[in-house]
Amino acid sequence: MVERHHVEEIAQVLEGQATGRDSYVDASWRRCVEIYGMDPTRNEPAHIVTESEFRTHREQADWMIGAARASLQSLFRQVAGQNYVLLLTDAKGVCVDFFGDDRFVDDLRGAGLYLGSNWSEDLAGTCGVGACLYTGEPVTVHQDDHFGNAHTGLSCTSAPIYDSLGQLAAVLDISLLRSPSPKSSQGLAMSLVTAAARRVEMANLMAASRREWVLRFSSSPEFLDVDPEAAVALDGSGRVIGATHAAKRMLARGKGLIGERIDSLLGLSVDDLPDLMRDRPTEDRIVSLSDGGAVFGHAIAPQTPRRAPSDRRMPQPRASGGG
Repeated sequence: MVERHHVEEIAQVLEGQATGRDSYVDASWRRCVEIYGMDPTRNEPAHIVTESEFRTHREQADWMIGAARASLQSLFRQVAGQNYVLLLTDAKGVCVDFFGDDRFVDDLRGAGLYLGSNWSEDLAGTCGVGACLYTGEPVTVHQDDHFGNAHTGLSCTSAPIYDSLGQLAAVLDISLLRSPSPKSSQGLAMSLVTAAARRVEMANLMAASRREWVLRFSSSPEFLDVDPEAAVALDGSGRVIGATHAAKRMLARGKGLIGERIDSLLGLSVDDLPDLMRDRPTEDRIVSLSDGGAVFGHAIAPQTPRRAPSDRRMPQPRASGGG
């Protein structure tokens, strides 16, 4: 009965009728039928890549796994005992790192919530990772939001992780095998996974920018030095050479940020950065935004000698044939 209702609802979406679901779910359902030729009555198991494919994906994602590991461990401790599973996938949708309860490993493997599973939309249908990769935004795909019958028991909340040049590099997903029926029950999962993704981007930018000035931002002085919201890396002339995704939203309003001079974005120049270091009270480190607003800034001086210009780009994942 449930299966028939699900198929009927997908048919309604294909006819252009509103179902009350999130628009990204409706759009994904349409792609599943019209582009991928999928059948919603199918009950296919999760797609697991081969051992050699997994090694390739894992090697290419090594820099990202290193940047994400501390945030994933911290997040897993926060949700311990609540049966959540954490997946880190690469930009192809392949799970390259995993945190879950050892007691449920067999169930998790069966659901595809494990290393080497491929959650790209063209293979898995509508799912958290696939919808996140497609939209570039955080999403929750809850129970029968999923397209195929194999995954309608799952609840998956996913957030994108962008590299310091603005490319979508990974997805952090927090999933449950069984959850309460209301989709609103996953509100905490959404806030946790988006915060963790932001911290992964920050850790990645800091690791890649030890030879550069880094300017970090927060709307609150209390969190500026311990958990800032956004950051940019700057070369010696004050041009942006790296940024977190939140910095792009905050400073560039969705437009390009890499290559822009900091004095065209903020009410300061590269010569003002020493005034924003830790030896001044956080509440005094105010930075004006181009839209008339203001945030608090924390500047971090280069830690080691500056690199040659050709060596500024951080290691990026190479294209692979999987997914």
